[in-house]
Amino acid sequence: MWSIDLSGPYSIIERLQPGSAKSIMLTEPAASHHKTRRALEIASKLQQESENRRRSDQPVVSQEDLQNALQFMLPLLQQDERGMPNALARGAIFNAAKTGETVKRVFHENRLVASLSNMRVEYQGQELRQDDCSVFMALLFYQRDIPLGDPIYFTAYGMLQELGWSLNTNEYKHLRECCTRLAATALSISFSDGAEGFAGSLLRNFAWRDERNKQMSRWCARFETSIARFFEEDSYSIIDPRIRRKISGRAPLAQWLHNFFSTHREPFAISVGKYHELTDSRAKDLSDFRSRLKLALERLVEYGFLIQWEIKDDIVHVKRVRFHHAMPRYRSL
Repeated sequence: MWSIDLSGPYSIIERLQPGSAKSIMLTEPAASHHKTRRALEIASKLQQESENRRRSDQPVVSQEDLQNALQFMLPLLQQDERGMPNALARGAIFNAAKTGETVKRVFHENRLVASLSNMRVEYQGQELRQDDCSVFMALLFYQRDIPLGDPIYFTAYGMLQELGWSLNTNEYKHLRECCTRLAATALSISFSDGAEGFAGSLLRNFAWRDERNKQMSRWCARFETSIARFFEEDSYSIIDPRIRRKISGRAPLAQWLHNFFSTHREPFAISVGKYHELTDSRAKDLSDFRSRLKLALERLVEYGFLIQWEIKDDIVHVKRVRFHHAMPRYRSL
């Protein structure tokens, strides 16, 4: 059987076998309730799985099985939390252009995407916007209880409710298009020293019709296991989906800023011109973008995310509300 001890500075999961040595796994310090819940959940599932296997004369769950499972598990997020990789929130991969049939999307061929100075980001695929970002985060949320690489199933109706989008034919089509775009991407991210990085698609595949070309009642999507690289410690941030829904897709610049500021406990001062570059804005000039930026910042104050903002000498200064989200990462050592 499996037992768990959370009383000390480390969470300890043990597999106890009569007449044999016990195997022990130490996790990171059990400082957050997220890690405690994840450890308890894993211990419970492993014990049940071991009992099921024992009854059917199959080998019990090994520590190797456990470590492999943990390696490809995303953070255990609460209902009011979404995980967003910092590398994707701090640049123009998901830009701030408005969404609509009248605003055509560009196809990028190995484009060097604007990002903060410590990253080099290259992208191939159709232009991604904040609607795609919302779907991406929702799919990651659905994946939280399922190992990466395994399929996730969802209904279009449930996803539209999760996103706060209207329940109509146009939005069902809109959702399909977002999922299809995410599955047809090629992304390469390298950091300043070049030693670390990510290369792959944001979504391995997506299906909404079966092999007979009939629409499925549940849609299916699958992430690459390498997406786990985005969720290592200090590599992702917690986004509040309630604020994002309030902002709505009608204000994509405010949604982009909400994600960006969420990756910084204390956002540093950045020029208006740099924000114009990072958001890949379609504003006709810097003056037009500055006006849009002011409206977006004011919207974030209105929804209780920012305390105040100021543009002085064309440098943007903001002060955000401090949310006490513990980082829900659980990893074996």
